[in-house]
Amino acid sequence: MELIDIESHFSDIGGQFLKSAFDIQSQLPEIKAYLFDWDGVFNDGSKHAGGSSVFSEVDSAGLRLLRYAHFLKYQETPLLGVVTGAHNTNAVHLMESHKGDVIYQKAIRKGEALNHFLSEFKLQAHEICYVYDDVLDLAIARQVGLRFCVGRLANPLFLGLVAGSDMADYITASQGNEHAVREVCELLMGIMGNYTELVQEFISSQEHYSNFKTQLLDRKLHKFEFQEGKFKGF
Repeated sequence: MELIDIESHFSDIGGQFLKSAFDIQSQLPEIKAYLFDWDGVFNDGSKHAGGSSVFSEVDSAGLRLLRYAHFLKYQETPLLGVVTGAHNTNAVHLMESHKGDVIYQKAIRKGEALNHFLSEFKLQAHEICYVYDDVLDLAIARQVGLRFCVGRLANPLFLGLVAGSDMADYITASQGNEHAVREVCELLMGIMGNYTELVQEFISSQEHYSNFKTQLLDRKLHKFEFQEGKFKGF
């Protein structure tokens, strides 16, 4: 599918391109890590009594597909992580199940979390793709290579500020409880141009995907929490 058709598909559902699909495509080869905020991105931000919040299998599958699509396209397995201002056992569970690489919890100072991540994994800011939804996330969004903001009807002023301040490349049509993560994943896979190849692999013998999963077996989830003014591993 041509990039202009990809743009039309996502614009038709209400997605807003602040950077063209062509520009996003040119940036993708440099991306080495996909980081996600949690509350309001994987869900609507509602909390259970214990402070945790949920995720959907639709979004979980999107992460799996995106990571594999990146591997097929660029022959490199990207890092995967969550940066959240809360302590959330479901976020840890999702990253563990995906053989994710990092989770930052109680990361209210998200700019510091980004700096810690870049130092820990020897990366540069332009090599990060970040998916987010709110004000605290801008400390990361204003620095990294690709930025995807989750649309939400409740904060039109925030979305207007994001759109006018070069802190997002795309605003999703879906809200957090409408599988916005999957929308971003589908968009990125479409821009990579290997979506059909990816689907065919999953409905075939999955030999290549099995090899990909084998490579993930040794991945360790690094867990950090902001305590006493700094991030500590746990």
